[in-house]
Amino acid sequence: MALAAPPAMGKPADQAEPMVEQINDLRAQHGLPPLREAPKLMRSSEGFARHLIRTDSFSHGSSYRATGFRTCGEMLAIRNGWKRARPAVLRMWKGSTTHRALMLSRSFRYVGASAVRGNFGGRATTIWVVHLGAR
Repeated sequence: MALAAPPAMGKPADQAEPMVEQINDLRAQHGLPPLREAPKLMRSSEGFARHLIRTDSFSHGSSYRATGFRTCGEMLAIRNGWKRARPAVLRMWKGSTTHRALMLSRSFRYVGASAVRGNFGGRATTIWVVHLGAR
């Protein structure tokens, strides 16, 4: 049985809207206003996810601070395979004190989320990047 060819390196895994909706659902459960998608943060999150795949590195960055946001936050997740695994990623972030605090911060008003697929360390991988911002 032949395997399907993997997506091209750095190909976006999907639209980020469902992830943003799930983060906003969590915020609503805590009486917080929803985050609004910001085009600059969408571009920076996708660009950084592509960078991580391309460079075979997985660490936080600060390049998106130049997007005009005075306060910034970043969440990363890495998953083996091509599946977006949105629920699993969100569960992981909710279970992390630091990531949960970012999602529930009153400081942030804007968000950009991206999942990018590619070869990372020679393996099929999906990397999620969420950028949060306040002006």
